[in-house]
Amino acid sequence: MTTLSAEHLSLSYGTTQILNNISLEVPEGKISVIIGSNGCGKSTILRSLARLLTPQEGMVYLDGKAIHQQSYKEIAKKLAILPQGLDAPEDITVKELCYYGRHPHKGLFSRPTPEDHSIVERALAATKMTEFADRTLDELSGGQRQRAWIAMALAQDTDLLLSC
Repeated sequence: MTTLSAEHLSLSYGTTQILNNISLEVPEGKISVIIGSNGCGKSTILRSLARLLTPQEGMVYLDGKAIHQQSYKEIAKKLAILPQGLDAPEDITVKELCYYGRHPHKGLFSRPTPEDHSIVERALAATKMTEFADRTLDELSGGQRQRAWIAMALAQDTDLLLSC
């Protein structure tokens, strides 16, 4: 299992401090939720845990190692991120989007393996998107598009999935 924790995080946007001295540990094998009112810093914490925001103070640890000292590819093999704002070329198919989730596990010019195909098919089935696999994103409803992105995150095949 992959572990994720943070110690003594202080997070800011510019000169505006959002959070001060936050520590947390994500329990292994559990679904964890951060609850709070709008604007209280939930997404900011998740952005920091996902290495998208560098803390002013403190440290985020992935498998006991400082996350900012690990490569993006190493992190992406262990941690998938499903952000709030999702942008992709509208002319790609749901299945093509799912294969993007396999990129951290591939070499630069590698072709999909039978294992990649199996993982993508499982992700499509888990999100009930198999029948939409060959449709482009611009042909989908908003809810279907969200499920396509969830399928892509599942196809990344990580122990941790952060959703902002």
